[in-house]
Order: sequence, then C-alpha cells, then structure tokens
Amino acid sequence: MNKNVHPFKQLLVLIGSHLGMLFPLVLLIVVLTVAINKGDVNPVQTTLLGDNPRLLMAITFLQSILLFLVPVLIVANIFYRDNKREFYRYDLSRSKWLLALAGVAAYALLTPFADWLGVWNNHWDVGQIFSMMSEEYNHTIMGIVKETTNAGFIGLLIMVLVLAVLPAICEELFFRVGLQQLLGKWFRNDHVAVVVTALIFSFVHLDMEGFLVRFVMGMVLGYVFLYSRSLVPNVMLHFLNNAVATVSMYFALRNGKSLAELEQPWMLHWLPTTICTIAALMLFWYCFVRKRNTVQQQSDDSETQSPVNC
Repeated sequence: MNKNVHPFKQLLVLIGSHLGMLFPLVLLIVVLTVAINKGDVNPVQTTLLGDNPRLLMAITFLQSILLFLVPVLIVANIFYRDNKREFYRYDLSRSKWLLALAGVAAYALLTPFADWLGVWNNHWDVGQIFSMMSEEYNHTIMGIVKETTNAGFIGLLIMVLVLAVLPAICEELFFRVGLQQLLGKWFRNDHVAVVVTALIFSFVHLDMEGFLVRFVMGMVLGYVFLYSRSLVPNVMLHFLNNAVATVSMYFALRNGKSLAELEQPWMLHWLPTTICTIAALMLFWYCFVRKRNTVQQQSDDSETQSPVNC
C-alpha cells in the first residue's frame, strides 16, 4: 500500500490503532497494579486519584507510547513505507531550529491571553462528569510531581521525561503528523484541519477546566506545523511548555507552596495583554506565514523560468 490511498482510509487506520491500543494499555495497567500492590486489585481506584504516584507515572509513560506513538508508526509503515521522512516531516536544518525559537517566543507572548482564557474557562459549568475528569487529571499530574520531589535530581529527570519529553514527541507525532496531515488531505483545507485537530487535542486531555488554554496551544502548534513544514519546532515548543510547567511545580512544592498557589494565573491588565497578543501574531506572521509565502513565490518563479523540454 502507498500514500495514494484515500486519506479517510488512512484516518480510519490511525484512529482504529489508537482505540485498539486501549486493550493492551488496560491489560498492562491491571498487571502493574496487581504487581505493585502485591495481588490486591482494590487499590486500582485509589491510584487514579494520585495515591500511588509510581503507578501513575508508569501509566502516563505507557499512554504516550501505546496511544500516540504506536498508531502513527503503524500508519507510516503501511502507507508511507518508502517515504517516511516526508511523512514525519523530519527536518533538522538550521532554519527549522530558528523557527522553533520564533514559535517559543510567540507562544510566550500569548501567555497573558491564555491566562485570561483560563480564568474564563474556570467559570464554566462543565457538569459533574467533566469536573471529575478534570480533578482526576490534576491529581494524576500532582501525584507524579509530589513523588519526584522526594527523589531528588533523578526524580526530576524522570518527571521531565514522562511529562515533557515523551508527550512532546508522541503527541506531536499523533496529532500533527498523523491527524492534522490526514485531515488536511481529506478536507482539502489545512485551516479546518488545524482547528479540528486542536479541538481533539484539547478534549483528549480530559481536563475541561483547561480546555480553552489547550485549544489555543493546539492552534499555535497546528499553525507552526503547517507553516514550518517540520516536526522540530512543534516538539521543541511542546517540550518547553510542559517542561516549564512541571519543573515550576516541582520547585514550588519543594518550597512548601500549596496547589492553590500554583494554580493562580499570571494576570496582566487588558492593555499589556492586548499588546503582547498583537506582538505574538505579528511575530508569527513575519517568521512563518511571510517566509512560507516568500519561499513558495520563489519556487513558482523558478518553475516559470525553467526551460521546457520538448
């Protein structure tokens, strides 16, 4: 099979593989729970609330590999066996690293706007089920971070690996390389693909209290991938976002701060927030949109000027 197979069929394989990986994931969770709790299965429910951080860390690790990395590898090996580098958008050229830095700067400038959205999002009535999902998600993250605060520097490295490195690589492969690319081919509209992927990206985290913030991040990551045509800026931006958040929590908890203090948003007045947001959009336009249009124009001009062989 090859990349010329209809993108909808490729999407079915991607999503089917994602859902299919739930069975081995659940099986591994049960096995790990029984092993860690010495045969007692009852603690499964309490571990989901952060009572066994080591198990939570193992589950988070397995989720990244099985639910996000493996499905993309399956699609690549079935449909893009002879063209994997192009499918993965694997480009380590210097220009891509510079675009990655530009993406980080633009996202940093969007932080005040994201905090305003987060405060608004927190006032939503998402219902009891989604509130429980958000609470469970936050307990999972805090359980892992609290465990690492007692393990010193090695624990910090493990936390960064599980919460920053793996999600940055595996989730960007699944959502941008897999889902967004295939949706773009299916819809024949890259912008619709970016929005739909960002919505799914935010929802999959099952944290409705942070839905809008993750949606904005998903939009930024989507357009960075679209205009850079490389996975490098996305992985770097996603990694730094997660790493800064988790390392900040690590040192804050070591210094005795409470969870409530950590969740306080960094709120600016509307005027500097607006200025930062406009600056982020201008930076993104200059570094990504303008550059891509310039490269495309140069490519079109070279094709026009090239001699025609009769």
